[in-house]
Amino acid sequence: MAEKSRVYSRYKWLVDIIQRNDGITFEEIDRAWQRSSLNTVPYSPLTARTFHRHKRDIEEVFGIIIKCNKSSNKYYIDNEDEVEEGKIQEWMLSTIAVDNMLMESRDLRDRIQFEDIPGGRRFLDVVINAMRGNKVLHMIYQSFWSDEHQDTWLRPYFLKIFQQRWYVVGVPGTHPNTLRTYALDRMVSLEITPEKFKYPKRFNPSAYYANCYGIFHQEGEPEKIILKVQDDQVKYFDSLKVHHSQSKRDDLKEEGYTYYEYRIAPAYDFVQFLCSKCASVEVIEPLELRRWVAEELKKGIEKYTNK
Repeated sequence: MAEKSRVYSRYKWLVDIIQRNDGITFEEIDRAWQRSSLNTVPYSPLTARTFHRHKRDIEEVFGIIIKCNKSSNKYYIDNEDEVEEGKIQEWMLSTIAVDNMLMESRDLRDRIQFEDIPGGRRFLDVVINAMRGNKVLHMIYQSFWSDEHQDTWLRPYFLKIFQQRWYVVGVPGTHPNTLRTYALDRMVSLEITPEKFKYPKRFNPSAYYANCYGIFHQEGEPEKIILKVQDDQVKYFDSLKVHHSQSKRDDLKEEGYTYYEYRIAPAYDFVQFLCSKCASVEVIEPLELRRWVAEELKKGIEKYTNK
């Protein structure tokens, strides 16, 4: 695992140096590699054979195509627009970039604090391999809402990460006509079976969650939602959108506030988010959502006042 991480770090380094320089010759790459902290033998050269192997592997693993401009002998990213749109590549590359920085900052390990993340990652390989071969999974699952284990089969359609938890969405044996969502950190055991299933060609995971805030999938058409946000929170909302449909309502003006519009099918996780922002965010419409949030806040207030 450590060796794979080192190799991926080199891939990331190579992609970074090509992107940063907007084209670079092999000789320039070699000189930069000799000075790099990732070079385990300081000042040893990068051979052309190793470079071209990395170049080929980067295309196979990340879908990033590196080509050479014959007139200038400079290497460049041929499909940069596609790479910028690719969320998986972006996530993988940014993860490796962070790993690189941490590896180079081991002397500061006592001054870098991490957040605990549930341990569902140990089942990621199992789910990915099952999806690749369209194989049915046998799982034993422990829900937060039940004391009993659920022993069932699952046709895994896709993976989703939300708030640092991994989820697999698929069709379980207990509900053969319904998509269900399962948290990987709640898996007791998970194994691939020989049985295959047919993944629907027209199914689109992004479309499935397009109208959702988080992990809860809500059927039906999205609703127009208007939020009133205090101006001291606007930069946070602008820098990290609550939902891809977020837009500002410049026609709605009030001193000290900014209005945002969304198209979301509200579910409980969205209400939880709104409750967590209650001091600075107000639901203007729809009325049903405003009442739902108010009811949840009322329950919380009662816990603090009835003492």
